[in-house]
Amino acid sequence: MSQEHYPVLVVGAGTVGLSMAAALSHYDVPVLLVERHAGTTTRPRATGVQPPVKEFFRSIGLDDPIRAAGADLLPSNGKVDIVTIAGSDLAAAPRIPTPPKDVAELTARISPTPVGPIAQDRIDQVLGEACAARGAVVRFGTRLESVVPDDSGVTATLVGPDGESSTVRADYLVAADGSASTVRQALGIEMKGPTGLGNPMINVLFTADLSEVVKGNEFAFAQINNPDSEGILLTINNRDRWIYHISYKEGEEVLSDYPDERCVQLIKAAIGRDDIPVEIVSTIPWRMSARVAERLVEGRVILAGDSAHTIPPIGAFGMSSGVADACNLAWKLAHVVKGDAGAGLLKSYEVERLPIMRFTRDQALLRFSHLDLHWDAEKYGERSAVEMADPLITSLAYQYDDGALIDPPKGLRSLVRADENLDGAPGTRVPHAWVEHDGERISILDLVPEGNFVLLAGPRGGDWVAAARAEAARSGLDLRAHRVGPGCEVDDPDGAWSASAGLEPDGALLVRPDMFVAWRSAGALEEPRRVLTSVLDRVLDRASQPAR
Repeated sequence: MSQEHYPVLVVGAGTVGLSMAAALSHYDVPVLLVERHAGTTTRPRATGVQPPVKEFFRSIGLDDPIRAAGADLLPSNGKVDIVTIAGSDLAAAPRIPTPPKDVAELTARISPTPVGPIAQDRIDQVLGEACAARGAVVRFGTRLESVVPDDSGVTATLVGPDGESSTVRADYLVAADGSASTVRQALGIEMKGPTGLGNPMINVLFTADLSEVVKGNEFAFAQINNPDSEGILLTINNRDRWIYHISYKEGEEVLSDYPDERCVQLIKAAIGRDDIPVEIVSTIPWRMSARVAERLVEGRVILAGDSAHTIPPIGAFGMSSGVADACNLAWKLAHVVKGDAGAGLLKSYEVERLPIMRFTRDQALLRFSHLDLHWDAEKYGERSAVEMADPLITSLAYQYDDGALIDPPKGLRSLVRADENLDGAPGTRVPHAWVEHDGERISILDLVPEGNFVLLAGPRGGDWVAAARAEAARSGLDLRAHRVGPGCEVDDPDGAWSASAGLEPDGALLVRPDMFVAWRSAGALEEPRRVLTSVLDRVLDRASQPAR
């Protein structure tokens, strides 16, 4: 058998695995991505995309293609409860905005990315094309036969489309191979949390030209309730691709009771017209679970996405949580592989992400248990009573309490106001603001260089900027530095950003490649270069870094 070597082997080419490979190749890290299926998914399991997912894609140069991928669903607005699609007045039907108006307005203030759904298969297509363009090696029809980790790496046996076996040696393996993860099971890592939530479901992907039926009254999804059909209709492109979720009662029916012919009848009953042809593309059974792996890192093997957590779909946190794993992990792998950080940096992935996975899982469970509160954005008091967080806090404005950070505060400031949590504290996503730089209007988030750190200082923080540039010259780290304020190289005309980030005019903060704040000094300190060098030593675990 032949043997190849890659710094990183990613198993599973779903959205999370593709995100990992696209980011690593963007950071110039050679990566091999293997997937047992013949290509990327043609089945959009989700359309809900939270702001940090779009911010991550923006950070790795995919903003334009991702926006284009969501163009079909831009008109989609809200959840409607109706009897049939064609027989109901969609314009007059009760409609719950998705996201709620206050969430959409706040998103526009705290994020540079627009709200709106994107079909998961379109996202995967964009990511797959990015992987190919950036030199990632992607092998479809290739399954993982076995994995043997050791102290210096991982040996994986792969079986290709032709049935031939090959051996790959990798420094690190990222398991993004789904909820039934072969890698996780091989390592004996258990998942904790409830399974079998709600009734069993059937996800039916079908084609039917409903463009004229919904034109001008497009929805994100429709709850169908009539004597002949009950289910949830999800739009994929507002034209001819749709998903119908059918629930059945365990013990009374089984999956085989729903052949294609019956599914067609149920879908036509949901549409309310027999003259529109319906073609079943595929059906898959599924059931909600809410599980999180007991650990994420086993030597040089790392779990991400559904292999590490399964999140109930209420709130649309599942796919977004998985991409957040990739965002957190990719830059850390890149720095370790390139020799800019010690291996201890990778331990911070579990330290940071595992509590957030549990928090996200628990918040989705709360919403599942209190659907009335989930759908009624006005019930602030009742939500607070059960500690239900605002969706933007669950997806974006959470807090890392420990990890590759210096002195982060413990616990969230608020479960209600996401903007209050994005205050520039270590462990939070750096506050967004629109600023001018090199003659262009950009977001503060756009100042984070590709896969590297940036120091942002107040208008009188020139000593911090000089210290950062001196450290970059000494260490070879691609560390950028800017002053932000009225008339500075990053022009913030009203000077509001520094205050929002908790900085005095002579303060500074260090932003990681995943756009989270690693360290902050509210004001000036003596010997700024020594301070900054010490900060980077701790964040990057440079004490254990091999000598170059």
